[in-house]
Amino acid sequence: MKKLTILTLLLVCCIFKGYAQEHIITGIIKDSTGPVADVNIFQKSDLKNMTYSNADGVFKLKLNKGSDTLLISKIGYEKVEIPLMGNNPLSITIHQENSLLNDVVVVGFGKKNRITNTGAVATINAKEIRRIPTSSVQNTLAGRLPGFFSQQRSGQPGKDASDYFIRGVSSLNANGNKPLIIVDDIEYTYEQLSQINVNEIESISILKDASTTAIYGIKGANGVLIVTTRRGELGHPKFNLSKQNSVQSPVLTPKFLNSYNTALLVNEAEKNDGLAQQFSQADLEAFKNGTDPYGHPDIDWYKAIMKPYSLQSNENLDISGGNHAVKYFVSGGLFSQNGTVRDFSTNTDNVNTNYFYRRYNIRSNLDIQVTDNLRLRLDLTARFGDINQPYNQNVVSDIFDFTKYHPYSAPFLNPNGSYAYAYDTQNQLPTLNAIIATGGYSRQRRTDYNSLVGFDENLNFITKGLSLTGRLSYAGIDQNTLNLARPYAYPPSYHFDPSDSTYSLNTGTSSGGYTLIGYRTMGNTDIKDQRVNTQLYLNYKRDFGEHHITSLLLWNQENYQDYKNAAAPQKFKGFSFKVGYNYKETYLLDFNVGYNGSDRFNASKRYGLFPAIGLGWNLTNERIFKNILSGFNLFKLRGSYGVVGSDVAPGDQYLYQQVYQQGGGYSFGQSPQDGGTIYEGALGNPNVTWEKKRSLDIGLDINALKNKLSITADYFRDFRFDQLVTSNNISEILGIGVSPTNVARTINRGFDGTATYKDKAGQLDYSFGIVWSYAKNKILYEAEAQPKYPWLAVTGHSIGQPFGYKYIGFYSDADVNNPAVAKPNTAIPVQAGDLKYEDRNKDGIIDENDRQAIGKPNLPSTTFGVPLNLGYKGFYVNVLFQGAFDYSLALTGTAIEPFQSQFQPIHEKRWTPETAGNAAFPRLTTNPTTVNSPAVYMSDFWLINAYYIRLKTVEIGYQFPQKMLPFKISSGRIYLSSYNLVTWSNVSKKYQQDPEVASNTAGDAYLNQRVINVGIEIGF
Repeated sequence: MKKLTILTLLLVCCIFKGYAQEHIITGIIKDSTGPVADVNIFQKSDLKNMTYSNADGVFKLKLNKGSDTLLISKIGYEKVEIPLMGNNPLSITIHQENSLLNDVVVVGFGKKNRITNTGAVATINAKEIRRIPTSSVQNTLAGRLPGFFSQQRSGQPGKDASDYFIRGVSSLNANGNKPLIIVDDIEYTYEQLSQINVNEIESISILKDASTTAIYGIKGANGVLIVTTRRGELGHPKFNLSKQNSVQSPVLTPKFLNSYNTALLVNEAEKNDGLAQQFSQADLEAFKNGTDPYGHPDIDWYKAIMKPYSLQSNENLDISGGNHAVKYFVSGGLFSQNGTVRDFSTNTDNVNTNYFYRRYNIRSNLDIQVTDNLRLRLDLTARFGDINQPYNQNVVSDIFDFTKYHPYSAPFLNPNGSYAYAYDTQNQLPTLNAIIATGGYSRQRRTDYNSLVGFDENLNFITKGLSLTGRLSYAGIDQNTLNLARPYAYPPSYHFDPSDSTYSLNTGTSSGGYTLIGYRTMGNTDIKDQRVNTQLYLNYKRDFGEHHITSLLLWNQENYQDYKNAAAPQKFKGFSFKVGYNYKETYLLDFNVGYNGSDRFNASKRYGLFPAIGLGWNLTNERIFKNILSGFNLFKLRGSYGVVGSDVAPGDQYLYQQVYQQGGGYSFGQSPQDGGTIYEGALGNPNVTWEKKRSLDIGLDINALKNKLSITADYFRDFRFDQLVTSNNISEILGIGVSPTNVARTINRGFDGTATYKDKAGQLDYSFGIVWSYAKNKILYEAEAQPKYPWLAVTGHSIGQPFGYKYIGFYSDADVNNPAVAKPNTAIPVQAGDLKYEDRNKDGIIDENDRQAIGKPNLPSTTFGVPLNLGYKGFYVNVLFQGAFDYSLALTGTAIEPFQSQFQPIHEKRWTPETAGNAAFPRLTTNPTTVNSPAVYMSDFWLINAYYIRLKTVEIGYQFPQKMLPFKISSGRIYLSSYNLVTWSNVSKKYQQDPEVASNTAGDAYLNQRVINVGIEIGF
């Protein structure tokens, strides 16, 4: 009996023990809108024991031995702990995070909350830009980040990425204004950034002031753009598939005059120049009525060559998830962008001579929890890209170029289908369609591969809050160009004479003879390089009551090797330190210092110290301001000051070394000698060192009206000194060149910020805001040669300030005949209707001494963005207006000048005796060197004080409720989006180009594109 009693007790204990170990908890997770799926539910005492809520918010968790507490977490929601008091099933309500206060901003080698950040940082979540139909991520940021200035110079497939700057420009070196780009701790170039698949990105931050960039030391002067890619999250595997199909068309279509109106203006110009008129009345009638399409053709070469639209597509698949041991994010993408050139290929060669871009992206990010204290990280990514274009040809330039093709030069094809040629031009080229069809292609093939191995070791056993992080990254680029072409060979082309129906072979310098030679394959390596970066840093983060301390000590080394040019390795090494402190999230302090150097400089000048400090004061936590600031959730004043540097410099890699060049033969007596020579190059400068920038920033962060209103505003003042420039104030009697010296100085000032209001009316969510940026620089000193007149000096003006003549009207007959009126001393005298300029030095002659500062630099000083967002029961509309002001634009040559450019509507507004009072263009002339040429006499007549406003992006979509989705689909979205949908600009009043085209060029860039896109996303 005793044995039976003991056995029974043991059995009961085992039953109860088993029940305790296998106790099952069920429940539902909800928020203010209903059930929430994919919420993580953990057992607090055994974090490896977890589950997820299903589509209805329902979960079930079998508890192991341990505490009776659940941890509830989901990205975007506040974490919750639920003690188990015997109640089962559970009903748990979770709340979304107060994102305006707790937004995480990525800074150098770490993260901060908005409430405790003292630096000038702007951040965007990539969810806001993933559905914008453009190939380059930097194109999506205009108007969204304060302090971000960008210009999209071209719309060519694969080469449409915007140039961009943080807070404008302040360096006199052309390449010295590019910001440092960091993608997951790997340094990128502009080109590499443009090739990233935005679907891989989690967030993008720009660091704008010294307190956030000093840690990068010698590379921080131009600001830093940090891209963080997506990583796996706790949860079951999630598959996301997205598909976009787009139609592209130019933002504007150039309009050229037809043959009849062109011929009228040609005759007029020849008459103005005293030449015989080319076209008879019979010719004009034939052009006008179109009765002789082969003898008097009328071809709009733009419409003949370019399609009104082209196609673009983007497909992405990503898989993410994980548990406490391994978290993963794996993605693959394919982007395809076609050009707008028509297909002129024959059935025999099957050679694609159009523009196109193909890109393939692969990424794998793994996080491995090896032990409780050791976490490993392995990131692998590769990008493969092909950029195709017609061989040795700028199609847009050829279309605009009147010297190559007139609208009446040749028919598109001869009556028998043979190619025609422009017989009435100097070069007598085959028609453009013939060259495109047979010329072949130039294809740029590029592979980028990156890898990163890292670890994070928790060192709490030494002291609480201490950890050690290591990173080893590798980045390599292989780029080559393959040309399949017929270099210097054209197809057979003929001139058809309709009077006797005969064909004459083109026998000029551009003749292809009677046969078309075969294609040749040519290739070369463009880029082959690698970059290896090593980082090791100690982190410390700990709270002492209400005192919060963070710190970092970093050692960083980087080697860059250019194998293509067999260049010497470039090396960078240094240490960085930062410490942050806050008390009750009220009094904030950040101190950062970088000590690093570059081997570009002499050993004694190689390293520099770059300190910066940031201070903040959150007034809303002060008792004395509680009543005054009762409507504010956050009212924070902050400021920073520090020194940062830049090692970007023109000239040789090692500026401190004396350079000797190898020359050809030499003369001895009266006889040339064949032996080689060595001659002295520019003098070395042993004292050369990096550029420096002292940066001041004063900022204000506000959250008000129950966090519905958020405002961030900054004023900045950057003094850039020790800039490397070649001194032009040294007399040429020295007889030798000199290396750049650290003498130039500039200043850059401005303000930027953003204001956003978010609210809800019933089931309607809405928000609107404004993003603004203003930056104005000034050259204080640049060692320029002493000008003859003060108005010729560059010093005192902005970087990139254009100089030219001041337009004061048109010459009249009275002016021409009046010797007291200043005129240029040219071989061809001015005539009535020519542009008249101010005689600045009053010497009676218009020459280079009368040039002065005109207009403004081509980079806008003012940009803005206005985002508008609406959401209602799954439907949503997101709109962004973006614009730029306060910049100048002037184009030359084939963009605008008669007889170099195709005749355009602006040319019909030329000066004539009858239109002298309201003419908008000077008299027509065949001479390209007169006072009317912007290439020879740039003036403010040609310079537009430009602006533009774009309906930059629009997205209209519907997010399906999960209960409407079939099978195991967990999410679904369908949407219509656009890019560059509408543009308003004053540039089109004179030039037929996009307002972001580069100034002082022929304006022959591939036109920026308007894109309309339909997309679908599915998750399961």
